[in-house]
Amino acid sequence: MQLGQGWPVWDWPVRVIHWYFPLAIGFMWWSGETGNLELHRWCGYSLLAAALTRLVWGFVGSYHAQFKHFLRGPAAVLAYLRGVPYQGVGHNPLGGWSTLALLLLVFVQGSTGLFSADDITFEAPLAYWVGEHAGTFTEIHELNWGILRTLIFIHIGAIAFYHFVKHQPLVAAMWRGKAEGKVSDKPPRSALWAVIIFLVFVGLLLALHNFAPQAPAYY
Repeated sequence: MQLGQGWPVWDWPVRVIHWYFPLAIGFMWWSGETGNLELHRWCGYSLLAAALTRLVWGFVGSYHAQFKHFLRGPAAVLAYLRGVPYQGVGHNPLGGWSTLALLLLVFVQGSTGLFSADDITFEAPLAYWVGEHAGTFTEIHELNWGILRTLIFIHIGAIAFYHFVKHQPLVAAMWRGKAEGKVSDKPPRSALWAVIIFLVFVGLLLALHNFAPQAPAYY
């Protein structure tokens, strides 16, 4: 199918969340390093809501946004690593699993942050729920950040490799939703559903933030 005769491969929810991640993660990094923990917390809520929305969208969203349509088996991944060209539409076999890994790492980062505490300057809204285990969640939060940061650097390196070596403009493709003459023959699902899913998660996180039991004064 030629460019212009179909719909974008990546719909609006996928693209908006994709581009929000580097902005929000960069802000999270800065706010954490500079001690702006209140900003860090609220940005973390938004990232967690975005990651959860994308994970749900991976089951109920547009055709090419669904995990079952871009996660390939080990044989396909190995073949791609051996240099067999991928002729499909959407994420290549390696890129599909990289996408899921990034989503899960962002989810773990956000969810462990809800229970973290350093016993000095910061206590997350749900830290009291887990008591003395808050330190364990903090350690997981920090360890996961190291893994997430490493995968982000690998992701950036892969994008540069595809752009300059393989001459595949992945950045432009994710911006426009299609590239290299490939479009989808499946109409996208209404982005309103993604907005509703996002707002539901935002509401749940705000409820947890506002109604979570607080530690007593002696805690």
